[in-house]
Parts: sequence; structure tokens; C-alpha cells
Amino acid sequence: MDFMSEMAELALASRLRRLSDIYWQGVTATYRQSGVDFDVRWATIFVLISQQGPVAVMEIAERLGITHPAVIQVINELEKHGLVVSTKSEQDGRKRLLTLSETGQAMLPKLQPLFDAFIAVNKSMLTQQTHNLLMSLQDMEAQLSERSFFDRIQDQLNQHK
Repeated sequence: MDFMSEMAELALASRLRRLSDIYWQGVTATYRQSGVDFDVRWATIFVLISQQGPVAVMEIAERLGITHPAVIQVINELEKHGLVVSTKSEQDGRKRLLTLSETGQAMLPKLQPLFDAFIAVNKSMLTQQTHNLLMSLQDMEAQLSERSFFDRIQDQLNQHK
């Protein structure tokens, strides 16, 4: 057993990061091997825009549960690579509405088989688990949406004072 596993609860965030890094490396290598110029960081926003577009930046942030600046950063990269275009909303000129560009639309058929493979591999691995990781993550996220991790830590520290 590796040391992070031995640290159990203390290393939970580090183990999640390590697992994420393993996934990102595999996905990045798959994109590269397939000759697709695509970054793993773009995937969730790209897919959301492809399925829901035109969509506003704030809506993306809310739907994915990530910060507005994080969405803006990815959108800027997607625009720089010509995969999305933004237009001003006719109802609210302050809103940017995002859709896939022609280049982004053309990339979808190249990405879809890769996305399908990612889904199939994840489903296979999840069915082999005693406890479904996706359900466990959902439970943890729900608990943290009710009360932040920081607040929970502060409560724990105050109990020992």
C-alpha cells in the first residue's frame, strides 16, 4: 500500500487529485494519439455548449458548479482555437451567448468516438466497484453544498477548544 493510502482521510483531496491526474494523462494521450487537437480542460464546457448552445457564460458556471473566471478562461481558449463563437444576447447586451463554431462542429464527429470510449471504460470500471464512485462523489458534493468543508473544519476545531 502506498503512503497516501495509509494516510486515509487525511489524504482524501490528494488522492482525488492523483486520480484526476491519472485520468487527465490518459485522456490527453488519447487525444494526441488520435490526432485531435483538444485539451481535456475544455471537454465539459465544449460538450455543454454543443448540447445546450447558445448558452451564457453564467449559465455554464451554474450548470457545471464552477467559477465564472474558470469558465471565462476555458471559453477564451476555445475561442482562440476557433472552436466556439460568442455573440451578444439580444435580450441582454451584457450576456455573451456561446455556440460551437463551424470548426467546433466539425470536430464533434472526431471527438464523439473518444467520448464514447471514455464513457464505456468508466462504466466498466464503475460496475466492478463495491461502492459506486459516482454515487459517493454525489453524496460528498451534496454534503459540501449544505455546509462548506471550511465551516466543517472550523466546527471540529472549535469542539476541541
